[in-house]
Amino acid sequence: MKIPRIVLAGTHSGVGKTTLATGLMAALKKRERPIQGYKVGPDYIDPSYHAAATGRPSRNLDRWLLGEHLPSVFAHSARDSWAVIEGVMGMFDGMSKTAGFGSTADVAKLLQAPIVLIVDASSMSRSVAALVHGFNSFDPGINLQGVILNRVKSIAQERILREALSDLQIPVLGALPKEGALHLPERHLGLVPVGENGLLEGFIETLSQLITEHIDLKLVESIMLGAPDLKESTFLETKSSMRSVLSSDLKTVNFPDRPVAQERKFRLGLALDEAFLFYYQDALDLAERLNYTIIPFSPLHDSVLPKDLDGIFLGGGFPELHLDRLSENITFLDSLRSYAASGKPVYAECGGYMYLGQSIMDFEGREVPLAGIIPMKAEMTKRLQGIGYKRGVFQADNFLGPRGTTVQGHEFHYSRVIYNSKFPPAYELFKGGEADRMEGYARDNIVASYLHLHFSGQPDLLEHWFKWPSKGINL
Repeated sequence: MKIPRIVLAGTHSGVGKTTLATGLMAALKKRERPIQGYKVGPDYIDPSYHAAATGRPSRNLDRWLLGEHLPSVFAHSARDSWAVIEGVMGMFDGMSKTAGFGSTADVAKLLQAPIVLIVDASSMSRSVAALVHGFNSFDPGINLQGVILNRVKSIAQERILREALSDLQIPVLGALPKEGALHLPERHLGLVPVGENGLLEGFIETLSQLITEHIDLKLVESIMLGAPDLKESTFLETKSSMRSVLSSDLKTVNFPDRPVAQERKFRLGLALDEAFLFYYQDALDLAERLNYTIIPFSPLHDSVLPKDLDGIFLGGGFPELHLDRLSENITFLDSLRSYAASGKPVYAECGGYMYLGQSIMDFEGREVPLAGIIPMKAEMTKRLQGIGYKRGVFQADNFLGPRGTTVQGHEFHYSRVIYNSKFPPAYELFKGGEADRMEGYARDNIVASYLHLHFSGQPDLLEHWFKWPSKGINL
């Protein structure tokens, strides 16, 4: 399988990976290459910039969340495309306790992808050679094919940097000047999402022009085209495991090209607007292959839920930034409460979980009433309350799986929830093998928590949901 591809790695966080990846994707698209963007790790916001640059949904490559499914998830979405993969943190940094697991280098090796190292050269001269030499020699398994120098202050400094690197026989693909316009705005969850307040107006075009002017795009393309073919055998185990989770109701699987051949459909309502936008595209694609029909709706803008939904998915996002509008949309909240009372399944993550509670207190201490489906209140905090990969174990049977089912997810939130009384948790969470806490809420047809899941890594959860004997399923 021929997939031109490249990984953009950084020496550390904040080196400019998202800015350069977005600009490179836009510049290559202008050269009429079929660019598909990727992000290593569980990030939701960086991929939105990739999507703005390419016109395609970006994808996440996370070893913890996808497990053995990662190669086939990549192969499925990258087919007939050129893959530009943005790394996470520094090249060898991972968020798992297992050294290097899930790092940019780890994923690059798994996908046999050449790496380009981004260096923040703003305060460097000859030491850049020692830095790049160290990154190149630290792990003999990586394939470092080039360097991009970022935030270079002058032509004179660029000359010194290039001379220092010349003996390493690792090509310098380009040097970008220190440019204030290249900084992306941030807030409590990281970068501000694409589309807010006209953020991207002219920005992608500016990035594309800077990349085209300062980066050798022909050399970048040569590196991508030189990536080795991916062997079909790499994906056979994942295809087999995909088939094994499908029940007798889902008999014909032609993974990953054609959808499951069956008549039954499941209409899944998906909250999708400025307040709820954190979803993994590959998980939604998998759902559609399993005969889910995705029905978007907006808790901000719609007056009521769509009709005849078999289930609801309320993802994460920024409900705290839209509290008044969410609270004042009374008819929608009434339709959501009626839906939950009907017995049909409602699944919610992070921001969606908070929205299902009685209220959210914003950063200024103002409490705003919301759905009241879960007997708890949420409050925003200035300090990070939860971060990292967690393993969760279901504490009771629910529509995603039986009691004792283990899931792998991640959390990242500047908020906490307070329950009025003892509550039925969705999970017992474990971090690094040690018990962490009871988390979330699961009762009857409601499963909600701070934990984000990637269903492409555990397709059996979607299969179980499809078969769950709730009211309103279209047979």
